[in-house]
Amino acid sequence: MARFFGQAVRRLSLAALIFLVACGGEPPVLPAAKPLTMEKAVAASIPYITPGSHNITSPVEQTLAADEKYSYALPLRLLLPEKGDSDDKAWPVIVFSHGNWSDADRYEPLLRFWVSHGYAVIAPTHLDGRSMARGIFNSLRYGQLGLIRARVEDVQRILDSLSAIERRTQASFDRTRIAVAGHSFGAFTAQQFAGAIASDEDEVVAVSDPRVRAVIAVSPPGPMFDVIHDKSWVDMRGPVLTTTGTWDSNPQFWPDWRMHLMSYEPAQAGGQYSLVIDGADHYLGNLICRPEREEAPQHDALRMVNAVSLQFLAAYLNDDAKAMAYLKSGVLTEQTSGFAQVESR
Repeated sequence: MARFFGQAVRRLSLAALIFLVACGGEPPVLPAAKPLTMEKAVAASIPYITPGSHNITSPVEQTLAADEKYSYALPLRLLLPEKGDSDDKAWPVIVFSHGNWSDADRYEPLLRFWVSHGYAVIAPTHLDGRSMARGIFNSLRYGQLGLIRARVEDVQRILDSLSAIERRTQASFDRTRIAVAGHSFGAFTAQQFAGAIASDEDEVVAVSDPRVRAVIAVSPPGPMFDVIHDKSWVDMRGPVLTTTGTWDSNPQFWPDWRMHLMSYEPAQAGGQYSLVIDGADHYLGNLICRPEREEAPQHDALRMVNAVSLQFLAAYLNDDAKAMAYLKSGVLTEQTSGFAQVESR
């Protein structure tokens, strides 16, 4: 009874917090930021700075049906490279987890770039997706830990269903080269596959899945909802790429953009990378997650996220020694005059 009462109080507190967040707040004071200035020859020398050679199929919508194990259907959006007549290779797979209240189709500039370089992207719409109303309803229904657990299970459900997805799409997936990526709340979902945890006094949500070889976390949260906290990342192991920007702040959750690096700094050393972009915000203007925002698109910031994430994927999924050496060198910081700062530990 006491546990039930405690859960009810936490969910009501969560509802109040979500309401306050939805109502907004005073915008943070943003630090000065300089634009990217880079000669064309220098830009051309950056690995994976341009789109790849693969054409992209039309988006494929699928649904994993509810069954005895899963009580709800899971919508999927697939972006796949086109195969030529002589191309019988299996594609490496990226499972992408969207941000809170967002959707699988609001990240096209990022996901299509990956696909153009020969990666298959499978993006679910989680229980907190599609709209603020649906997100709040399911936050109250399942609780925040329940949603976090469901997100992890969504990813595992996709990995368990790769054969069925192949049959429906006539695609071929390389099960030895799988990454999980995400943005914001979805970035934390991705980080859980590297050992990050969420917990309260009653429960710990943790996962271990050896099928996942690499994790990309685009603007991951700092402490959030009391269940994501400063101990959430102490056992997180690489390879993990964490990205953020100096305008990536929020008055309710992360008044200082550096809070997004709380998942990079305490994590287990080895294979940890951070990318910090001068003047980049949580949505790269309006290029990802919230395309309806009346903000200028941050195309240069997107170019940096695209390039560095591809270098990371090439290094850890494709065993590309040149990409690994470039990534570890941190030379991008010098090439961009500090606009994009890459560090590793």
